[in-house]
Amino acid sequence: MPKIIYNSLRESLALVWKNKLLFFLLLALQAGFFAAMFQISYTYVPKMIESQRAIDEYLSNLRLDEESVASSIFEQKSILGDDPLLISRNFNDIVKNLRIYLAWIFALLIFFTSAAWAMSHKIIYKTSINQLTRNFLKIFVISLAYLGLVFAFFYSLLNISIAGAADESAKLLTKYVPFFVFSLILAYFMLVSAALAHKTELKNILQRTLIIGVKKMHYILGVFIVNIFLLSISAFLLYYFLEKSVLIMPMSIILMLSSLVFGRIFMAKAVEKL
Repeated sequence: MPKIIYNSLRESLALVWKNKLLFFLLLALQAGFFAAMFQISYTYVPKMIESQRAIDEYLSNLRLDEESVASSIFEQKSILGDDPLLISRNFNDIVKNLRIYLAWIFALLIFFTSAAWAMSHKIIYKTSINQLTRNFLKIFVISLAYLGLVFAFFYSLLNISIAGAADESAKLLTKYVPFFVFSLILAYFMLVSAALAHKTELKNILQRTLIIGVKKMHYILGVFIVNIFLLSISAFLLYYFLEKSVLIMPMSIILMLSSLVFGRIFMAKAVEKL
């Protein structure tokens, strides 16, 4: 393990031990984030599923064999049944609820990213309330810029009619694979920018991010590997004990949340040394 990563890992563990209260506050914030995500999903995802089921049920009841289609055309009836607009109504409802859902997720991510990284910097640098607020606002601008590009793309996908959706569905994956890759790259640089936020002026963030994110990529990827390893352990324990132990399962959830909180502190310490 490279010395920078090892030292950053050791110092991050020491910081967590010395700032247990702040760490637990971050843990609560992380749990609150997932609770809010669950609530938003619980509100809008069932509505979209219900609309999709209505479309599927209506289509399944249609008689589209050659004889029925010919009879409908001869009688000047719609081959899509008695209420063909049901399909478009439910499709529009899906698009509307998906847009609202994405807007809530976007707002939640912006707030959580800003608050979580600002508090992580407070653990590392013992920042004052004023500095904490400045860091929050700085990271808010950073996350708004990066995530705004990603969400703008997803919103652009929703500007499509039901006929267009049918035509594009087969091509959608291959057509937008480059953007999904680009989104991952944006997420990578966003994390580097957030880690730099405390000690770098906003006007210099992009330049510093590119320098560290490209020239020091092997260190950043090393940090990611360690964080993914820690998260994978907790995820495995959660999956393994999901129905086997009511005692260990909550501990696994706490361990998973802790690995996410610790990962930000660890990354900020590593980037500080670069």
